[in-house]
Amino acid sequence: MPTTLTGVLQHLIPPLLLTYFYFAWKICTFEIAPQLVSDNRIHPFFSFNHEDHSDVEPMIERCYKGKCGGRWKPARSRHCSICERCRGGWDHHCPFFANCLSAPYMRSFLALLLYTVPTVFIISSPLYVPIFQRLKAAYLYSKSDQYIRENWWDWTYSWVVAGGPIGRYAGAAILGWRQLDRSDGGGIVRLNIGLMVGFGIILALISAGLAFTTITLLLEGNLTIDKGRSSAHQQALIAIEKLKQQNQPIPAGLIADLARFSDKRHFFVPLPATLQKPGRKGIVIETLDHEKPYDHGWKKNLIIVLGLEWSWLLPWNALKRGMGDEVFIWPIKQGVERRLRKEAERKATLEIVD
Repeated sequence: MPTTLTGVLQHLIPPLLLTYFYFAWKICTFEIAPQLVSDNRIHPFFSFNHEDHSDVEPMIERCYKGKCGGRWKPARSRHCSICERCRGGWDHHCPFFANCLSAPYMRSFLALLLYTVPTVFIISSPLYVPIFQRLKAAYLYSKSDQYIRENWWDWTYSWVVAGGPIGRYAGAAILGWRQLDRSDGGGIVRLNIGLMVGFGIILALISAGLAFTTITLLLEGNLTIDKGRSSAHQQALIAIEKLKQQNQPIPAGLIADLARFSDKRHFFVPLPATLQKPGRKGIVIETLDHEKPYDHGWKKNLIIVLGLEWSWLLPWNALKRGMGDEVFIWPIKQGVERRLRKEAERKATLEIVD
């Protein structure tokens, strides 16, 4: 029975995974809709990437790059230079999908990564033992064959060509494997089958690593771009510190990078009617150092992006959007929101007193 079940899975899973991959690839992460350019709805907060925004028009941050044509650029949106358009909840540009990955379709991307691992191992599991035995025989053959010894093991540059000791042993096994195939044909354990199984295992490990990294970021309330910007900001800090220790001038570009990749965000905070002035309905407030306005705790972070519970892992759910309009109005952590409101009201009150 187990053998029969394994055989059925090996015949069904590959076409099912390819079908899912097709639909996942076909799903295009949406660009920021044109109607949002003139969106006049009143939202509780507007987030900016820079400080130079008008209090009068909180939605002044628009993108004129590529195909955007002045479209509204709300919080956690980025412009992709490859696709030439902004994406809501932009995570990264995926070369395998030839498209951007954004938060609404994060579940499609994650499900594909998580499906890949068991698929590869189920399909190739019957070959592991014979492939390993063939690999062992090929390595032993490479040690005994005079031609391989002279042209590989004794060749000084084999270490360089193979990229180190591990590559050197792998290269010898491949040469031995090829010679064995020439003598007995190889059959199901011929070299190209072994390489295919090896590449499959590498693909599964890469997929598992990407899934782990993505889920870890989501648990922290981050997207890939957030982690990248934080790393770039840290590198700029280190570079500036080194220049200070060497009493060297700090380039203007480095200072610009420090501000560009800062973790700080700027929010337009609406004021109560009693504190509003003609032409000004709110104040732009900066977050504190290391304040994370989008980190709601691991459980809520996952719910915001992926949806409730674990049913998003099912293929028919994974192909659906995990986020709706909230991708344009990303929820802010309650504690941060309270502080921003109090700070905005405090500043407005001081202005009235002065």
